[in-house]
Amino acid sequence: MAKKSLATPPYVPRKGLRAVLDQVQSQPAGTAVAREDFHKRGLSSHWTYPALAALRFLKILDEDDRLTGRHLAFNRENPDRQAQQALLREAYSDFFDEARLPLADDEELRAKFQEVYKLSERVANSACPVFEMLASEAGLKLTAAASLPPKEAQPGPPAGEGAGDAQAAPETELVRRLGPDEPVRIRHTGYQIVINLNVNKYTTEKDLIRMVRTANRAIHLLKKSGETH
Repeated sequence: MAKKSLATPPYVPRKGLRAVLDQVQSQPAGTAVAREDFHKRGLSSHWTYPALAALRFLKILDEDDRLTGRHLAFNRENPDRQAQQALLREAYSDFFDEARLPLADDEELRAKFQEVYKLSERVANSACPVFEMLASEAGLKLTAAASLPPKEAQPGPPAGEGAGDAQAAPETELVRRLGPDEPVRIRHTGYQIVINLNVNKYTTEKDLIRMVRTANRAIHLLKKSGETH
């Protein structure tokens, strides 16, 4: 007998899904939900369809896009983690049926998740972090290794990385303002260094910080050598 076709798990950005879950908390079970509701409250229009699909996948919406009442388990002020765990085990049953938890680490988790749902790498890179976020909020342990926040969610380099940690905050603020292919200009008296950053969705904040630090190191060497540019 052929195996059933698996539904694509949610791949809406984590912050977007969390915002949607927050938005529906004030609505009682049976309330109809429309994508326009999310867009009016700040969610980008191209993410409204995936957001609705995510709520359907989690059985928070029924076939008529009405709230089933399960959304109340995700209330930030009064979360029902036991209900969240049961909901996730049902929604992601294909994964829980095939994966022997806990898996070794995040890398094995993502590989297994992609294998179970037959996802492209691009979709897996969005869908698995959503699953990890929901599991973390529910208190589900997915890996044996100590779980760390996904790279893109980290506010800066881990503590204890060295003397450069004290400068991480201003550099982080700098890279957050960058657009794709926008040069970073670091000015010092007498010379200027320009770095062209080719940023794509796989570039992490840590990569950008490393580039900025490399430029600062170059400036230090120039000053030390007494050269002017």
